[in-house]
Amino acid sequence: MKASRQTLKKFIKGALFIRDEGAYICPLKYEEEQIKMFEAADWGWHWRSQFSSGTRIELKTDATELYFDVYAQEFSSPDCTFDLYVDGVLHAVTKIEKPKLNRICYQMGEGWKLVQIYLPTDCHIGIKNFNINGAYKTVKDKGEKVLIVGDSITQGYGTFMSGATYANALQRKTGYNLVAQGIGGLPFKDCALYKGEYEPDKIIVALGTNYYDAIDVYDYEKETVSFFKKLNELWGDKEIVYISPLWRDNDVDWQRFNWCIETAVNEALKYDNITVIDGFDLVPHVHECYADKIHPNAYGSELYASNLAFVLKEIGF
Repeated sequence: MKASRQTLKKFIKGALFIRDEGAYICPLKYEEEQIKMFEAADWGWHWRSQFSSGTRIELKTDATELYFDVYAQEFSSPDCTFDLYVDGVLHAVTKIEKPKLNRICYQMGEGWKLVQIYLPTDCHIGIKNFNINGAYKTVKDKGEKVLIVGDSITQGYGTFMSGATYANALQRKTGYNLVAQGIGGLPFKDCALYKGEYEPDKIIVALGTNYYDAIDVYDYEKETVSFFKKLNELWGDKEIVYISPLWRDNDVDWQRFNWCIETAVNEALKYDNITVIDGFDLVPHVHECYADKIHPNAYGSELYASNLAFVLKEIGF
């Protein structure tokens, strides 16, 4: 049985905007106006703002089989998988190719179950022809609406499995109605913040890693001040958590890196509604947790999500 386009849209979670591109629907984690803001600011950010990272197809069903068609374009890494979770447990990983049309097929067990299909972290996709051989129900959003504003680590680069990103793992562990806005290479920039139709209950910011060694210290401080000022102007009435940069295993200029971390943390602490979480406490300081000495791999991201979920519960977030 083929689900209608409107039904398929109801299955999409984590997206703020679903763009119709011919016969395909394209789940996007930014509203259209913010995508235009990225276009004006930086080509790379604009490109990555249209990736499907952090979005998923979610439904309850008694089906034993489902399939759908996908086109994928604008790859930037091998992180292009569709990951199927059944009742919260990884069931299948399907890697996609380009530029040809891909058909994603899954076989599942009998009985009613929660099905979550995490969409690729590092490419722009379109979906059509969603077919399922059983009954299905849409899943209502019950948890608090939480927005994450982050960079490539929030996008999920380095996990090489879409369901393994720390943001997606955090969603499974907490039940948050989560929107994970992560863009590779994004520093503290005003265009990362936009208040449109979507109104989150709480906000997590995970920025500060990028450009620390490629920008004048005066400019870094100026942009950091501007970012937190805008964050407070938009959501000064919301509970916000700022996660400082994670430990890294590369040849970092630690004096400069620590100065940048301290600058961001001090700026965040100026606002009563912002709580700071030390990123160095979230992923173990061992190279086995990292894909490339900077980005956590799937194992590191699972630990990141587990530790973050624990800290958030401890502070009552």
